[in-house]
Amino acid sequence: MNHQHHDGPHPEYTCHLANPSTDRVPTRHIVLGIDTGLTSKNVVSYGLMLAAKEDSALHVVHCITSEDLPVETDSPQFETRLHDEMVSQREQTASALASHTDTWTYDCTYGDPAGVILATADKYDAFTIVIGSPRKGAASAVSKLMHSSVTSRLKRQNRYPVISVPTGVGSTR
Repeated sequence: MNHQHHDGPHPEYTCHLANPSTDRVPTRHIVLGIDTGLTSKNVVSYGLMLAAKEDSALHVVHCITSEDLPVETDSPQFETRLHDEMVSQREQTASALASHTDTWTYDCTYGDPAGVILATADKYDAFTIVIGSPRKGAASAVSKLMHSSVTSRLKRQNRYPVISVPTGVGSTR
């Protein structure tokens, strides 16, 4: 497995993992957008099932945003909590992807989630994008009204079909 770090405010939490597990060059690609929310496991599970059915490579993208950061930025545990969350997400995702017999990549980086997901889809000429359903709460409602949520921005573009996986839905392997 290939492992590289990216630049950003906390470069130790950004990385690129790759598992070009076969000699075959994949012709179909799926991009998964995940975050630290509860639906991310479901997105990865659904993406794995879809990739197996479609004989496709998987490209998982996690953009670190302010929503990933612990609330108490001045707490002595801030760095520890952030570190634990980022490492846990990377390990859980890599562990799940290990079952995929085709090529996969995992990128954890800083940036605008919708923009990074679309750039990844462009890079691999993906045939679809899979994301989690929108978050609940006041901030999510405002984002929807302003059409600035990741989900609404991705659904407004016209280059790639977007599959939104609701909370509680995983694969039916």
